[in-house]
Amino acid sequence: MKSLKLSNILAALVLGLGAAAGHANAEVLTFDSLVRFGFYGNGEALLDSMSANGQSLSYQEAGFVLTLTTPNAPSGAAHIGDGTYEPQTFNWHDGLENAANSFVTLTRVGGGKFDLISFDYYTDASAMSVDGKPAGVLRDWDTWDTRLNGISELRLGSGAFNELDNINVTTAVPEPGSLALLLSGLSVVVAARRRRR
Repeated sequence: MKSLKLSNILAALVLGLGAAAGHANAEVLTFDSLVRFGFYGNGEALLDSMSANGQSLSYQEAGFVLTLTTPNAPSGAAHIGDGTYEPQTFNWHDGLENAANSFVTLTRVGGGKFDLISFDYYTDASAMSVDGKPAGVLRDWDTWDTRLNGISELRLGSGAFNELDNINVTTAVPEPGSLALLLSGLSVVVAARRRRR
């Protein structure tokens, strides 16, 4: 009888662990606030969702941040928007405007893990890495739809032209009270073991 009760308690604890894991919060970054042929950075006006710091320009949406870094920009300042092929996309040019070796990173605001489901892109050639490890080269106009789970950073190198849209991501969101549920389940297991002794 005691082993049956203990197995029930362990099952409840497993359920508590499942609740503690939370649920997935899905977002699609659409860049709807960006205007077609809008120019942002390098002295031009920024949206409230943007910040610039010399050779980098950041854009925030739905708890994520894309940062364009341009270490060799001749003007000394990063900018996006002059190469828009479709309205409301995150786009930038390498070469003359931002110079060679520029790149974009996608991270969560404040850091943390996320799942990358898919994104649309248009580029002549963009090397992609995930958490510092090479993950392929993007070319032409297509959709990346190979799910990447539990990553901290997506990094895209620059081609002569680059465009991103519809970035589909999810994050784990803990359920309210799930830690309390987990701790109460654990205390029941400890109490049951003491009684058994």
